[in-house]
Amino acid sequence: MPVFFLTFWVIYAVLWVGFQGLLTTHTARLLGSGLVVLLLIPAYVTANWNELRSLKFESSDRLLAARMIARASGMGGLAFLAGPQTAHAFVKVLSVTLLLGPGLVHFAIRLAGRASLLDMLDIAAVSQALTLLIEKDQRVSLDELAQQSNTTEDRLEMDLALVDGVVPLKSGELAYTLNDELRQELLRHRPGGATRTPD
Repeated sequence: MPVFFLTFWVIYAVLWVGFQGLLTTHTARLLGSGLVVLLLIPAYVTANWNELRSLKFESSDRLLAARMIARASGMGGLAFLAGPQTAHAFVKVLSVTLLLGPGLVHFAIRLAGRASLLDMLDIAAVSQALTLLIEKDQRVSLDELAQQSNTTEDRLEMDLALVDGVVPLKSGELAYTLNDELRQELLRHRPGGATRTPD
């Protein structure tokens, strides 16, 4: 995957520049980069995304003063000491960037799983269930939907979970209804294109 490939070589460059005395060979840096990439996977799973999305920065005046002092002293690292919140925000941004690879892989796996489920979707049964939900314009039990669709309750429940706009109602016996957006969309595509405004 391109993002993983780019992440690998960015890590390699960091190891080459920052750990020249420790990782002296190309093979060692390759192994180190591969190990870091593998460690990114559990890091992605356990990451606190609410914390990573929360960024705080010092005021521009304080940072400007810190940079001036750092340049005058010849020690550029002092600027980070004067702006710990900005430095922490920079680390968070870098962390999120490194976690893009595992994140995209996770997203791709989820899409592949959903595509596999959609490929097995019983289109005829779902169509009959949606037709009944439109006609009744109220909650319809899963049992009634399954009977009208000539399928099992378990199979229909799994299929309806894949249809955006089909709302499960779990108070009492499991039943379903349609949200207004899906209802209007289906009505527009029915023969005659009749559209009804919900009460």
